[in-house]
Amino acid sequence: MSDILKELKKFAVDYTLLYIEDNAGLRINVEKLLSKFFSNVFTAENGREGLDMFKKHQPDIIITDINMPEMNGLDMAEKIKSIIPSSKIIIMSAHEEKEYLHQAIDAGIFRYLNKPAKTNILVKALYDTILVIQKEEDNLLLQVQLQDIFNYQNNIIIMLKDKKPTLVNHRFLDFFDVDNIDNFLEKKDAFDSLLLEHDEFLYTTQANTWYKQACKTPGKLYHTKIKNSAGEARHLILKARKIPNKDNYFVLSFDDITELNLMKLFDKSSANDDKINEDTESVLKLMKVVHDNSAEIKVHNFYRGLTITNPAVLTKVSDKETVLKTSNSQLKVVQLVKNTVLSSEIFPTPVLIKSIKKVDFEKQTISFSKMQFLSRSATDRKYIRLEPEKDTRISLFYQERKFTAECSILDISLVSIKVQVSALPPGVETSVPLNVSIILPTNAQPLIINTNTRVFRIDENPKSFDLILMYELHDKTLYMLKEYMANRQMILIREFRSLELKL
Repeated sequence: MSDILKELKKFAVDYTLLYIEDNAGLRINVEKLLSKFFSNVFTAENGREGLDMFKKHQPDIIITDINMPEMNGLDMAEKIKSIIPSSKIIIMSAHEEKEYLHQAIDAGIFRYLNKPAKTNILVKALYDTILVIQKEEDNLLLQVQLQDIFNYQNNIIIMLKDKKPTLVNHRFLDFFDVDNIDNFLEKKDAFDSLLLEHDEFLYTTQANTWYKQACKTPGKLYHTKIKNSAGEARHLILKARKIPNKDNYFVLSFDDITELNLMKLFDKSSANDDKINEDTESVLKLMKVVHDNSAEIKVHNFYRGLTITNPAVLTKVSDKETVLKTSNSQLKVVQLVKNTVLSSEIFPTPVLIKSIKKVDFEKQTISFSKMQFLSRSATDRKYIRLEPEKDTRISLFYQERKFTAECSILDISLVSIKVQVSALPPGVETSVPLNVSIILPTNAQPLIINTNTRVFRIDENPKSFDLILMYELHDKTLYMLKEYMANRQMILIREFRSLELKL
């Protein structure tokens, strides 16, 4: 036991610990014991506070009781595991029911101790926990280094120390036709100006140098433009990595993708070019760049206007199909809605999935093929637009005459409303003023809005027209619509959660 105590004192000082216990007296006594080993010990008196402390400090080890106010220890453990799955959690509880044991196993609890736990048992549990953490860290470090070597072998590599280049690889020397890094720095006026200015690309500005920005966001992908020794502008993807256990050391990796011919996608003049937006081949090329760099993408959907966004990773990219893995909640929405949008830090604009081939709940994957860039996307909305209740009513008036065609509200926001009409009266076009009368059902009296609008956009469908009407509300009407939107949003959230439970 004495050997374990010595080893624990030696190793525990490098780790942090969070202790959650609602019994104040017990919490103080155990905290004193833990502080003899760990340099940083955080405490909380309930599961909710414990979760907040975890998010703030991200401790290496968590010790918690089960039965506590606000949130019990097992529920907290599940939430912690969803944030950092590798977190090591030790349960100390007076309850030995199988129900708790099974739930603890499902939550991925590292050790389950009976309370009150004897000091030697607790010390042994902490010692075992640290040994496991150290082994995982060693394995991870080895994997990362091996993976880095593999990924970097065909890329241009620069190692920075204190934001200064100190080491480069042969690919770098060939690209700039120099013998060594000193020769390169002599030939270049400034390392700051290495990256050339281009729309949506990374380069040095008055606010920051390109490499300082890259080092602030390790792992993020950046588009860059650099001239080689022949004066040719090349398109490269930059990714910065921080070297583990080394302060102020970074490795910059540049992947030359010029041959993919993607630079044109980032020109401002191309933003509304239909040919470029519908260029499936270019979208697929960028998907492959994301996949090869193991970069995260985001999946966006809108359930009755409610934004549903989840992270995802690409598991397969080929000419025939692309496959991504994401959360079950997102898979459910994909089944319900027509349009799914993807975004990434290296996409010039969001990408619309036009053809979903398969949704696999067992593998948590979505398979799709046809894609295109979007010139505009609902992911950029400034105001929330929600689908109202079915019994919402609207009347449209043009030049004081009521529309005789059938009208229905598709969605509504604080500044606009999207209306579908079966026919348009002559003269109704973009920028034309219209009057609207809207009746929105509420728990109390219906919310009635009578206001002037202006036609912002008209989209023609096979048997109808979609009108986006802009308006400006004030005072009580604006306040009442805000209240309605907030209540409607909560209703849709509950409705969506009920769908998740049916998965």
